[in-house]
Amino acid sequence: MLNGKGKYVYVARNPLDVCVSFYKMASNLSFYEFQDGTFEEFVDAFVNGNFGYGDYFEHVASAYALRDQPNVFFITYEELKEHTRNVILKLAHFLGERFGKALEEDKKLLEQLLYRSSPEYMRSVVVVDFSQTSDPQWQDLLSGQMATCKEGYEGDKYRYAVVRTAKGGDWKEFFTPELLRRMETRIREAEKSSSFMNLWKDIRSETMRIAFNGY
Repeated sequence: MLNGKGKYVYVARNPLDVCVSFYKMASNLSFYEFQDGTFEEFVDAFVNGNFGYGDYFEHVASAYALRDQPNVFFITYEELKEHTRNVILKLAHFLGERFGKALEEDKKLLEQLLYRSSPEYMRSVVVVDFSQTSDPQWQDLLSGQMATCKEGYEGDKYRYAVVRTAKGGDWKEFFTPELLRRMETRIREAEKSSSFMNLWKDIRSETMRIAFNGY
């Protein structure tokens, strides 16, 4: 439940790229016990909401319903990627007018924020060392076990780079027409109660063309 005194930032990403991104994470980290799992198996778990973090479609639908609330900043990952500078300024004003004005007046600070929020910078900074992490979020996942990576950061199986490619459209390299049809079936079910998939009309049109026409 939202607290009227708080401010909430929600970033929504299209379900296909979310599915691929989470698959890459789950198949890389040992504590998910999915390092030998296939993408098809993960898609089935994803569309059924059985991949460990609840149902994606229900989660996004609940946030989408609150998008016009004055204390909610709802943005898509795709818009954030395409218009990073504008989104940062909007977010700053949302958090407080003084923050927005500060960024507008201090171009050097804005450029620094843009640089430090870039995938290239974060890829080398947001790295978890499982051999010595004390982060409670990771400790809950680890449950006392030592985690390893199938593809560790710089070849180190105990170090995990949270930021991978940070690009859109990865789904094209993983989804077959059959898997796209399975995803479309779940999307149509979700549409009975929410219209949030309108956020990605262009992506959906492309997936449907591939799924049902093969190109």
